[in-house]
Amino acid sequence: MRRLTVVPIRRASVFFICSIILLFADCGNAMSRLQPLDGAVAGVVSAFESGDAARLNRFVHPKQGVIVIYREGVFNVFRAVSGIDFKKPVPEYFPYPKIRGGAPLRYAALPVYDCGREAWSKTGLFCDPKYRDALLSTTAINLKKNGLREISPEMIARFRALEAKSIRVVLVDAAGNDLVFYMTKIDSRWYLTILDRVSSDCSA
Repeated sequence: MRRLTVVPIRRASVFFICSIILLFADCGNAMSRLQPLDGAVAGVVSAFESGDAARLNRFVHPKQGVIVIYREGVFNVFRAVSGIDFKKPVPEYFPYPKIRGGAPLRYAALPVYDCGREAWSKTGLFCDPKYRDALLSTTAINLKKNGLREISPEMIARFRALEAKSIRVVLVDAAGNDLVFYMTKIDSRWYLTILDRVSSDCSA
């Protein structure tokens, strides 16, 4: 009867194999955590495309609402609303964008708007889960510093906390129309929390 020969495995090899297994497991977990975002983003884009406020507001948290950032003169300003009303845009003189959706969500570097060319650097639907900005908190700080609005340190802290867990999404359709918004995970669901109406506004 032949005896089986057992080949010893070095500790380094075991460590390498385990590392590879853990790496793939971690990537799988990360993708599963991001997976629901695709559907929520598609829902928001589709609702903006069709102008269906009722469908869009299903993606708005009842307590958080939506913070709309827009420009007045040379300053960025913001307004908190309980939901989106296509008949009453914020601000009133600036209708919400008519965009064409349909592009798949791509996890990649975000498009950048060039005021000189009056165009975005690329078209499509993009988000970068690693990217965080401070557009909202910076807007609040500037308004306070210039004496345009009374804003408490607690509110700025809340804005920073919201930014820390929000993902910026940029859609630029084939005609160059844009929709820029932020999604935030609250109680295991993704919600529309910030609408950016200033990034392609070079009026100042």
